[in-house]
Amino acid sequence: MSKEKKEELKRARLSRRDFLKNAGIMTAGTAVGAGFLLSGCSQSTPGGAEVKPQAAEAKPWLPEKWDKETDVVVVGTGCGLAAAIEAKNAGADVIILEKNDWVGGLYKTAGGHAILGGTRIQKEAGMQDTLDDWFADEMKASGYRGVPELIRTYVERGPELIEWMESMGFKWYPTVGNSSPEVHRVGRSHYPAANPDVYDAKPKSPMSFGLAWTTVWEKKLQEMGVPILLKHRMKKVYREPGGPVLGVSVETTEGTINIKARKGVILCTGTWTDNYRMAQAWDPRVVGPDCFGDGGTPADGTLFVDSAGDGHLAAAEVGAGFSDMSFTSYIYLFYGSRSYWGWEPPDFKTAAYYADGKGIPRTDAFFERVILVKNDGARYIDEMEGTRKADPAKGEAGSLNENPEWPYTAKYLSLPHPRNVWAIADSETAEALKWPIESLKNPNPKKGLMFDPACIAIADSIPELAEKMGIPAAELEKTINRYNGFVDAGKDEDFGKTALFKIAKPPFYGLKASLIRHTQRNGVRVNPKSQVIEQADQLAGYSSKAIDGSITIDQEKVIPHLYAAGELGNVMGWRRPHGSLGNYATVARIAGENAAKESSWE
Repeated sequence: MSKEKKEELKRARLSRRDFLKNAGIMTAGTAVGAGFLLSGCSQSTPGGAEVKPQAAEAKPWLPEKWDKETDVVVVGTGCGLAAAIEAKNAGADVIILEKNDWVGGLYKTAGGHAILGGTRIQKEAGMQDTLDDWFADEMKASGYRGVPELIRTYVERGPELIEWMESMGFKWYPTVGNSSPEVHRVGRSHYPAANPDVYDAKPKSPMSFGLAWTTVWEKKLQEMGVPILLKHRMKKVYREPGGPVLGVSVETTEGTINIKARKGVILCTGTWTDNYRMAQAWDPRVVGPDCFGDGGTPADGTLFVDSAGDGHLAAAEVGAGFSDMSFTSYIYLFYGSRSYWGWEPPDFKTAAYYADGKGIPRTDAFFERVILVKNDGARYIDEMEGTRKADPAKGEAGSLNENPEWPYTAKYLSLPHPRNVWAIADSETAEALKWPIESLKNPNPKKGLMFDPACIAIADSIPELAEKMGIPAAELEKTINRYNGFVDAGKDEDFGKTALFKIAKPPFYGLKASLIRHTQRNGVRVNPKSQVIEQADQLAGYSSKAIDGSITIDQEKVIPHLYAAGELGNVMGWRRPHGSLGNYATVARIAGENAAKESSWE
């Protein structure tokens, strides 16, 4: 930055009040608007020529003052912790912001495994893998909508995580699994092993989950002396028009403060699955009654994490553009629950109270034995669609029918509101599937299977059950009688269901379906250095000629000093199976390294 520009920025940081006081015109009761000198005042030069006052240039893109300053500001304590470690290792001063009162974000609660290829652990387990094979499989996993340059960067840098995490006290489980065999030709699922001196494992399991990652990172940052400011929610990114990002505005319990970032701001703010309006903008089917984000417990309105898209919206305000987010998220239909997280009380070392599940387990046997009815009491689908698995021949990936384009989910999404869908079963099914009857009778949305009173109906008769579910009794009785007739005949004439079990023995059970938006994919556009790409530059060089004028993503113009990683970035492609922690940690490390290399803007 030129000397003149630096001087201009320094002058702009003077508050309006200081400017007027320095001009010698601020007196008690004087009202001055928009930083202008009082009209009618004039000055004379030594030669007597009158010089009219000039208006002070407004700088709405700068705060009146900076309350704190540092080299790099990292926003979010999921993979943002990894970014902060690397920025500090590279010699930068770092401040980390976290809007919650604890460290870790949703990363802490994640399943824990990372998809990594060509690693030492694979070799020790006798597995053969190459980076080229891994790259090809990652492209397939993203439906070939992933940006090749970004996926190649992830593949080339990803294996470093093994030793990098171990250097901080992390332990890897010695067995490598394969969570997505439909797209990964060899096992690449790397899990954290229990490490009681630092963190513990999942209850009744030798493997841990996301808390292992964030606990290790938090401990490392404490050793490095990097401050983590809790209850600090970033609300705005400051950017000089056409120039670099300068800092952030932050909402705290004591009011709003402004933090200067001399070298860069790294946004690791996660997803937007709790933001009703953002979800509605991308896919109106996934909002409305009985649709929820994955951050909270609707029973009392408490959000475990408020996944509100803070970083997406702040980045867009300063010129960032979104990649294709039309996949929106994985779509889960829970039965008997409407919460994704249950952890009462939270225990961030052992996870001893982490919830066991989300409603009644959605096993093949569940879909074989229940019927699914909508708000008019009629069935609407072959329930066996709920058992459908990904078809590798079609390039599909995922499990539990979580993808919105699959028939089971797509049919639900096509129903008009209120959807009011219920799974119906009788006592024989409840006994055969070993349902926890006492928990169903005394639902607690924060513990165990997180049963929700609003999603449970139990009755000794079908009419009573229908009343509790808010469904016409006569229609529900008609549906169940017709279905039981199909069971006797051995043929489902309505939908062709092959597994048939009667619904005849009381008590009868109704489990309401809730749509949960989970793990949004894609976000703001970034390049292989995790720099945020400037949206407005897309018209540059456009000629309207019928030729391919494309350029590679690392040739795109970036917003200087702005970085993004994690679910906020667009590294995954339109859709990609689970096991994202390695990806997010890798691109966050890259963001930290590069932000620290920036020259100070002042």
